[in-house]
Amino acid sequence: MESYKIISSGEKLKTIRKKYGLKQEELAGAEITRNLISQIEHNKAKLTKKAAQVIFKNLQKICNTRNISVEVELAYLIEDEKDQANKILNEYIKELKDLTVYKDTSFSTKLTEVEKFLSTWNFIDKKIIIFELAGDYFCSIDDFYNSSIYYEKAKALADLDIHDNHMLSILRKLSMVYFYMGKYEYNIKCCEFAMDRFDHMSEEYFCIFLFNSALCYTELKEYDKAIRNLNKLEKTIKNTNTDKYYQVLLQKSLCLQYIGKYEESLTLYNKVLKSIDEKSYDKYVLSFINISEIYLNLGEYDKARETSNKIMEYIVYIDENYKNMPRFYFEIGKIFKRLKAFDTSEKYFLKSLELSKKYTHYYLIKDILCELVEVYKTQNNLDGIAYIKSQFFILTGKDNSINLAIMYKLLGFYLEIDDIQSLKEIYSFTKNFV
Repeated sequence: MESYKIISSGEKLKTIRKKYGLKQEELAGAEITRNLISQIEHNKAKLTKKAAQVIFKNLQKICNTRNISVEVELAYLIEDEKDQANKILNEYIKELKDLTVYKDTSFSTKLTEVEKFLSTWNFIDKKIIIFELAGDYFCSIDDFYNSSIYYEKAKALADLDIHDNHMLSILRKLSMVYFYMGKYEYNIKCCEFAMDRFDHMSEEYFCIFLFNSALCYTELKEYDKAIRNLNKLEKTIKNTNTDKYYQVLLQKSLCLQYIGKYEESLTLYNKVLKSIDEKSYDKYVLSFINISEIYLNLGEYDKARETSNKIMEYIVYIDENYKNMPRFYFEIGKIFKRLKAFDTSEKYFLKSLELSKKYTHYYLIKDILCELVEVYKTQNNLDGIAYIKSQFFILTGKDNSINLAIMYKLLGFYLEIDDIQSLKEIYSFTKNFV
């Protein structure tokens, strides 16, 4: 793939004269002045369409007289720098689309080249397309931070009044990325902005933004707001989208569970389990995870163990690349921890940690490390705690901030066993981030 160059009208005329051995006055003829040709060649005057037609006519006449083939077209002469830049950006867009399938640095390298070009040529419509492409690419490789940056750039440039559908597409993608980043407040603002700003959005988009905001309210423990949105959704899609309807019921069940309405929550979970397709393994796993947690909260440990066996039965059918697998493994780890099956708990926390790193789910990594500290503390696993300490250092370096929850758990453990050296290491490392 090549880099592109803008050729000024002056450079074109110089090249043509050199190629065909012509003087300025020969190209000028009788209709324009030699001085105008000189001004254009020194980029002090613009080559108009009329002047280009005169120059091309004179070129053809001279070449015909000399029996020379003319290899230049009038369109080439007329095409100004802005037209060339527009064509080049179209080529760049094609190249970027072709490069999205590669996981190496090819896309990023080409994107840097394109952004340098865009710094000179401010085509808003092309910028939006390119920034959205970049957002899509970085999302596909789980680089949600860079993905959000480019979607935000596209959003900032989009004309809210003209590009309704395009803008909604960008906002939907931005909402998804915010969720994967754990930026729930940003996600809610994004969804509410879309619903408030675009009164005539399709029912599909309306349901997406309403559901996404409900997910975020759940994560923020604002369950009443989540249930309010889910109730609206339930009425809207009950008879039109069966799959989404059961997703809504599952999320509503979870909210009811979190506010202590266990019987109502169990009723909804069982309704979903009786109705969903037998191959909807993710919905089965999610339901059984939450049912297990309800039984644990009720102190019904035998039922919790029985339900955890059902989780194990279904989770083997879900692909490891499924985006929610880090969360599933994390929740399974918590269940086995509460059942005091610490070895099994550790296994699933470590699986969750591995996938969370792969998908850059840093918000989940923090919770996993906190849970693992408690597991290793119960097992008196010094190597395990040392591993968490190293992960804490890595996480702190990436975030450029200290996660106090992890730090206090580590400090508490090392104080209990009087490990002064480890305490000094934590102090020495973290003081640089205060």
